[in-house]
Amino acid sequence: MNDSVWAGMMANHRILAIVALGVVSAISTVDFARAQQAIGSTATTQNQVTRELEGASAPLAVGDSVFLNEAVKTGQESTAKLVFLDSTNLAVGPTSRVVLDRFVYEGNPNAQKVAVNLAKGVFRFTTGGLDKKAYAINTPTAAIGVRGTVLDIDVRNVQTRVTLVEGQAIVCPRRAGVTLEQQERNCGVAPGPKTGRCDCEPIVNPGQTATVRKVGGVNQAGLTSDPVNFASLCSGAASLCSSDTSFASNALGGGGGALCGR
Repeated sequence: MNDSVWAGMMANHRILAIVALGVVSAISTVDFARAQQAIGSTATTQNQVTRELEGASAPLAVGDSVFLNEAVKTGQESTAKLVFLDSTNLAVGPTSRVVLDRFVYEGNPNAQKVAVNLAKGVFRFTTGGLDKKAYAINTPTAAIGVRGTVLDIDVRNVQTRVTLVEGQAIVCPRRAGVTLEQQERNCGVAPGPKTGRCDCEPIVNPGQTATVRKVGGVNQAGLTSDPVNFASLCSGAASLCSSDTSFASNALGGGGGALCGR
């Protein structure tokens, strides 16, 4: 093989390598951008509030964006309130942790979804402007469906308590391989065929409290007279319990930004 042919082959290899590198870079950029999707903003913080995303941890301040798949943590005597793009309000009490699992806001209304994973602590969840069936709340023991709702939620390792402040909700035990939607169908609160008995507790009257406890390795739902009182945390910080109906649109595309109106 002469030198000119060899040189031509090497040049072609270099071109292919550059093209492949560009494709990989583009894919990585898209994946990173998707992972960094801003879904809301931080309305209030008090004392120690931190964020965790892709292995990195940093303080979370008022006006900062919050992102898909991000975890937000509070320390002792610390609180925060997050407002999502659909105006969902999530108030976070002391020594708590939440993961922002899923947020699909635009497009087909039937595909819109807001899902959060409350890992531990105490919370107040106020639904925003999406169809109420779009909301789902998960804890280590419970799956919660909401219907135009303000809920106070206390999450511990083997027990979840959910107190209805306004609206309606259904509190179901988390079961491997069984979706919240299927459990709602079994209880007759969602259309579709039933595949088993209703193991959930609907709460329809303000002040009603449902609980899911892990007993013998199995999550079981019931009612309790021991309510969650998130309002007690708001005596010195009324904005923590108030409902902010503004979109967090200023947070998009940057690390921070104040809340703005609709």
